[in-house]
Amino acid sequence: MTTIGHSLIGISLGVAALPKRKSFISTALNLFLFVFLANFPDLPVPGWGHDRYYFSHSIFIVTGIALLLVFIYLVLHRFCLKKKPHYGFLVLMVLALYSHLLLDSFYNHGLGVAIFWPISSASLVLPVPWLSVQYEYPPPITSAMLRIWWIEVASFSPFVLIALLWKYFKVK
Repeated sequence: MTTIGHSLIGISLGVAALPKRKSFISTALNLFLFVFLANFPDLPVPGWGHDRYYFSHSIFIVTGIALLLVFIYLVLHRFCLKKKPHYGFLVLMVLALYSHLLLDSFYNHGLGVAIFWPISSASLVLPVPWLSVQYEYPPPITSAMLRIWWIEVASFSPFVLIALLWKYFKVK
């Protein structure tokens, strides 16, 4: 999966989590947070992401990160913002983080994601035939990469549309 697919799912969850009638800057920051969380396991940091794929894509590691995220969110709301936390927002943030593991299992290469590392090397494999792995990274941009990107846009943009429609009809 490329960052496009992960980002579109992050945006979908972010739209669903957006509070009513917020400023443009607040909305943009919220959506950036969800995109960041949806792409977090692939961050290009030494010893993380694709450098240590089994580690950054382990459900145990991601759960530890999710628990840390929940703790930080609750502490910030309680002591810094002095506001009651929005638990729906918190749940959707955690789902954005976990969505990465599920989406990576959709690759058509059939290898899946070793989400149970270090306990097991078993992989979650749910291949979707039209979703391909991007082997090259820019530059240069190839026709194969453009095809992969367009397929991801076509596959995951409907989730953004559904979230926008749900938000629109829920608010009214």
